[in-house]
Amino acid sequence: MKQDTRMGILRQDISAPFAPDRFGMRRLPAHVGSVALPFGSGLPSCLDMLVKLPGGDCVVPEPYRSNEAIRQFLETSFAHEDGILPGWRESHYAYLTVDQRVVLEGASHRNGGWHFDGMQGERYKTKLNACHQYVVSDKLMTEFTDHPTVATGLDELKHNWFVELGRQVPEDAPVFTPDAYEIMLMSAYQLHRSPVAKPGQGGLRTFIRLDISLKQQDRLGNTPNPDLPAPFEFVPRNLPAGLSLPISDSGWSGGTKFGPC
Repeated sequence: MKQDTRMGILRQDISAPFAPDRFGMRRLPAHVGSVALPFGSGLPSCLDMLVKLPGGDCVVPEPYRSNEAIRQFLETSFAHEDGILPGWRESHYAYLTVDQRVVLEGASHRNGGWHFDGMQGERYKTKLNACHQYVVSDKLMTEFTDHPTVATGLDELKHNWFVELGRQVPEDAPVFTPDAYEIMLMSAYQLHRSPVAKPGQGGLRTFIRLDISLKQQDRLGNTPNPDLPAPFEFVPRNLPAGLSLPISDSGWSGGTKFGPC
């Protein structure tokens, strides 16, 4: 799939309310750029940490602010966003996830099954324009598939969408894997997964995601930004009873709580 085709589909994805029928389209993430130097070690992890409010500037706390590789990732991503969604700075939130852990052989770093980011469940009865994410990693890069799936008829209260869509992807479906440090842009309809580390592939991995969204990511467990107080309260948000399944990853224990937050 050509880069301009990928970007054209992505522009359509993010310019209209979340719609299940769009999962039936073939799509792959679009190349945005690359990070030119390693992320280093010793980075704390954060999960969906608010770094930009609608109408506000990007506010990134330490130690991320002085990390040159993270700075490159954010500057490249924000500049690209200015080109594909003019006016987004006045309307959208931005959330940062940094996940640096030792990946165990036989396990994935993060969610190893096919899934997507940006679900709008029962809370959003009137759907918002779809979220989209910039992602990058330094090894065991995120895997993507363009296999179409059928989401029409799924109920947020009765179905685990990751399971229902993931089982529609056959074992021999084509898998696209970017290069290390390559920044990819995907929409909420893009199925992807964290690869399972084979023998000899374990070790320290850094994964970074920038989520551009109209949603208030207020789930308890997300990382508060000590330099940018959220204008909303963090509350428990869990899947309906019976729909939650364990994730066989390398042991995420939650993002660092910076300062007194």
